Amino acid sequence: MKIGITGGIGSGKSFVCKHLEARGYKVYDCDSAAKRLIRTSKEIRQRLTELIGEDTYIGDSLNKAVVAKFLLTSEENAKAIDAIVHPAVFRDFEEKGLKWMESAILFESGASRLVDKVIVVTAPEEVRIRRVMQRDGITREKVLEWMSRQLPQDEVRRRADFEIINDGEKDIDKQLNIILKEMQQVILAITGKPGLYKLVSQGKNNLIVEALDATHRRLPAFATDRITSLNDIAMYTETEDIPLMDVLENMKNLEEGKKCSINEKKASAEELHEYFTKVLPEWDRDRVQNSHIKKLISWYNILIENGITDFKDPEKEKAE
Repeated sequence: MKIGITGGIGSGKSFVCKHLEARGYKVYDCDSAAKRLIRTSKEIRQRLTELIGEDTYIGDSLNKAVVAKFLLTSEENAKAIDAIVHPAVFRDFEEKGLKWMESAILFESGASRLVDKVIVVTAPEEVRIRRVMQRDGITREKVLEWMSRQLPQDEVRRRADFEIINDGEKDIDKQLNIILKEMQQVILAITGKPGLYKLVSQGKNNLIVEALDATHRRLPAFATDRITSLNDIAMYTETEDIPLMDVLENMKNLEEGKKCSINEKKASAEELHEYFTKVLPEWDRDRVQNSHIKKLISWYNILIENGITDFKDPEKEKAE
């Protein structure tokens, strides 16, 4: 799942992104990426020069005075620049393979099409005005002018899936915990059925699940099918039971986010034990069977193949 973070000037979306990064989530900053690409991309440099003129760049830097004059000439000029820069930023985001994107103009630029969910960061107007005045040393009138060029906060709130209120009083981390928990996909194991399944919807008497395989087939599942969420499974150790999601997180770190380096179907018992000791050193050799390790490796590979890699519990996650 890919998530976009947006918010009007002075809302503090970058502040919220710092909280996410402290939890280990890497956030793609569209504004910084645009500046980097304008400076380093030969294609963008050539197209901007053709559009604006030979004095568009001074060395490797954009000639801001020339570009500003071009922008102020007409709205069409601004759209022409956006048509060059925005697609390049979008491609860069997708090439980076990141799941979080920060953009002040997420909806206006069309970047919202690249994400599955949108979080808007909001704050009272007077709080936003005061923040920008203090940050940039500009007048109230100038801030209001900048704000008028953006989508109204209420409109962004209406389009977004989640809201974080950053008014200086409400707890950012508590709000993030609630949102992250709600966005966390429910992955199920069904006794007698191979592989894993994603919960799609829930009815009165059954669940609709989707297979995490090439077919992505959907089917009903009933209570008699003995359905278990991966969040409810734990692994035995010599001291305490460890949540399966924590074990999967250990595997992801060991494998650097890639598929498992051991083939569970061909590995010997000794190889399985050696590998699992790297994942969970204190695992209980009496109660954890080879079949359990093989199933765990199989599940891990299925999740990685489907891009499901957020194994941390957001309520337990600590700043690193």
